[in-house]
Parts: sequence; C-alpha cells; structure tokens
Amino acid sequence: GVGNAYIQYFLDIVLERDVRNQAGISDFLNFWDKNAEKFSIPSPEGNNAVRIMTIHKSKGLEFPVVIFPFAEEDYNRKPKDKLWLNAEEEEFGLPKVLIDNSSAVEGFGVAAAEVYNQKKQEELLDNINVLYVALTRAEEQLYVISNMNLSRKGEIPKNNMCAFFINYLENKHVFDPEKSEYEFGNPTKLSAQKKHVDTSKTIPVVLEILNPKNIKIAQREALMWGTLQQEAIEYGNLVHEILSFVKTKSDVELALTKSIESGLITFNQKEIVRNTIQEIIDHSELKNFFAEGNEILNEQTIIQKEGTTVKPDRMVFTKNKEVLLLDYKTGMHHVKYQKQLEDYQSAIESMGYKVIKKALIYIGKGIEVVNL
Repeated sequence: GVGNAYIQYFLDIVLERDVRNQAGISDFLNFWDKNAEKFSIPSPEGNNAVRIMTIHKSKGLEFPVVIFPFAEEDYNRKPKDKLWLNAEEEEFGLPKVLIDNSSAVEGFGVAAAEVYNQKKQEELLDNINVLYVALTRAEEQLYVISNMNLSRKGEIPKNNMCAFFINYLENKHVFDPEKSEYEFGNPTKLSAQKKHVDTSKTIPVVLEILNPKNIKIAQREALMWGTLQQEAIEYGNLVHEILSFVKTKSDVELALTKSIESGLITFNQKEIVRNTIQEIIDHSELKNFFAEGNEILNEQTIIQKEGTTVKPDRMVFTKNKEVLLLDYKTGMHHVKYQKQLEDYQSAIESMGYKVIKKALIYIGKGIEVVNL
C-alpha cells in the first residue's frame, strides 16, 4: 500500500525528468543528489495523521492537539547581524559604519549602546511573537517539550526560550529542578466525538505491464485520421523530424523509441518508419553522409554576415575541413530547392570550409536522391 505510493511518485519524477531533459541516468542521479530531500508524497487533507510544520507555516491555523518539541532555542546562536552606527565623519570620513552586532558594541559609547539595546529588544520581540504563535495553535491540548538547560550552579539560562517556561513555573511557585513534568488545566476532550472514516484510497498493485501497442498518442492530425501512409508529404515531414535525432546508424533505435514515447509515431508504425530511415542510411549514394568518425550537425543554424540565418538539415564535417551537405524534402523536385542548397553552400564556404557534395532527399512513398 504505502510503499507503492512512494515508488509511484518516484517513477513520476523519473519520467518527468526524462521527458523534460531527454538526458540519461547520470543526469538524473545528479538531479536526485541535489533535490531528493525536497520531495515528499502529497497526503490528502482530513487524514488521521500528524502534520509536521514550522511555527511560521502554522500561522493562522488551529489543531485539536499541538506538540511543540525543541522549545529551547538558543537566541545567542542566531547568525550574526550587522548594525549601522553613526560615526565621527571628521575621523572616519564616513557618516555611518556597518559593524558586526555583538555584545562588544555596548562598550562603543552611549549612542552605540542605545542602538545595540534597541536591536536586542526588537529581536526579543520577534522571538516572543514566534513563541506566541506556537502556543496559541492548540484548541484542546498543548504539549511543550524542552530541556531546563540550567548551568552547573543551577542558574536559568539567559538567552534561551526555555527561560520563559521556567520563569512561568517559578511565578506559580511550582518549579522544582528535580521535577520534569508539569500539567495545567483539564485534559478532558471538549470537542464532539468524531468517528474517523478513512477515505484514502490505496494505489493497487499493477498486475501486468501495459503493452505499448495498446496505447495511441495522437500528436499529429495525420495520425488521428489514420492517413499516414497515403499522406506522402505528412509522412516525409515525420521521417525528417526523426532523422534530426540520428547522427549515425547506431542512433536509429533510440530515435524510434523516443518518437514513440513522445507520440510522434505509434508502436505499429515503428517498422515502416525504420525501413524508410534504413533505406536512406544504406543508400549507396548517401553512405558517406552517415559514416562514423565525422562531426555531424543536424538542423544547426548559421548566422550570416548580412544577419540572415540559414538552417541546413544535415552537415557532415570531415577531418580535412570538407563538408557534405544534405537536405530532406517532400513533394516534387523543384529548382528553388537547388537554389536553397547553393545558398547553404556559400554560407558554409564563407566560413572557410569546402562543400564537396550536395544532395537532396525526397521522402514520400519512396526515396529519391538528387545529387547536385
């Protein structure tokens, strides 16, 4: 029951991270190292459970029973604040100076002692306000848990929250250093007896893993109408998009898996798409475009001197500054596409590379390669 809820929530985090970052295991482990302690499973209101919160978070709320543990904050241990003090301008060249707030300030003269003591009173007031909030949340019972923190000589600590409680007990003439529990008031339950009905639902155990073939995610109109095969242009665009994830042969499987996960294609279309991509990669005239060992840039924007940008579908850089240029198209061959490739070529060559091969691939019902 409960264990499953934790696992389910953890898997949700894994999935969300994977979809958002498209990164691997090491990315997730880094993310988990930094953020793990921030996550908790959300529990619905009205459960028969204890709520743990800071005093600040409890402001304005009420609870039948409040347990206030660690009620012995040492006010001396707060991070050191700074204080602005008026300075002798003739001497320091500054009208005010910023110094550490410590008891030494009291010895800096009357004005400094006044500033220090006012700051101390303000801090005391803040502390009393926080304490007031903590002690006024309970509707019926309040349990305060604190140490006495007495010195060896039995003196009450000066700057500790527990001093408020000890002083309260002393005023009532009941304080005894040997006694550790005190009770006041009537512990009888005053509110109406409510029978707790557990309405929380447990997440049932998944008996069998979902078969991805049974899931259809429609991200494209063509998928929704089932016209993928007939719609050569839509199909060409789809293959073009998946090819942007493929650098060499070894990337094909991962690209297909990611396409199914993100709803680009359905499980049943995986084979058709794989065959098309395989046909392109294995094409005798395109071998060099998908060979291992070159630097490959898919859909990389080039900013030209004139400020305009071009974005070739695929550029392959060989070791000796030569470039193979490839663009995917759908529909019929058109002269304007040739012009577009020539524009890409001049943009690349103005950066000091040499384009040694240009090709257009038309993806429709079949594959057509046009070398330019």
